[in-house]
Amino acid sequence: MINLLPGSRLPVHRNPLRMLLSAAPWRATGYLAGYLLAGPLLFAVATTAVVLALVFTQFTITVALTIGSAWVVRCCAQVERGRALLVDKPIPHSYPEPAKPGLAEQLKARCGDPVFFRDCVCLVVMFPFLLLLDLLALLVWLVLLAGVSLPLWFWSINSLQPDGSWTHGAWIGGPDDGDPGVRIDNWPAALILAAICLALAMYAGYLVVGAARLHLTVTHNLLRPPPDPLARAKRILTEPGPLALVSTGPRSGLTTSEGQST
Repeated sequence: MINLLPGSRLPVHRNPLRMLLSAAPWRATGYLAGYLLAGPLLFAVATTAVVLALVFTQFTITVALTIGSAWVVRCCAQVERGRALLVDKPIPHSYPEPAKPGLAEQLKARCGDPVFFRDCVCLVVMFPFLLLLDLLALLVWLVLLAGVSLPLWFWSINSLQPDGSWTHGAWIGGPDDGDPGVRIDNWPAALILAAICLALAMYAGYLVVGAARLHLTVTHNLLRPPPDPLARAKRILTEPGPLALVSTGPRSGLTTSEGQST
């Protein structure tokens, strides 16, 4: 089971109406919609940089260009880390510095570190899955919001009738594709459908927030600094041991003069 990150700016309320009126679903909408715009661009740039890096590694003279391609991937990952600020804190990062000067050490630090491969997985491999997740969640959410606002605009739509005439109103399904549908051409029908969409939208708020939290969790797990395998040992070394509880001073039952007397 995946433990989703809560997101400091995505609080979940038990009351569906309060959830709908809170800022959480709207922040989640901005976060998911932003990926629909930035995700394809980051994917294209990162994929191009990775392909060029693979080509440049075949020639010694283009090692510097390989390092530049890795730097481009790093910049794309930084953009995705910064996007998390909309729903949570920015994702931390840590890139190793070259141990020694020289192009060989630069290449090893930039392209041979696991952080570089994790950036590529997030930007390239996970792109279609995250894009599909965001697209489906936004599709359900925005369709319901459009249904809530139906009384404001249904009368401005001209729909074609089977006999070739035109009339005002919106079709929900049909009639052009031959499937059964409902035509909304009066205020009572528009208000009823808007009420149904409002009831569903209150629960769809949980869907869009959950999708944003899942997206954030995947991105955070891939783009955060890798865990230090020696972190536990370092923590034990810095913590006081059991001998620190033993007092090194004189016993409480003796005064200073008594402790020094023989």
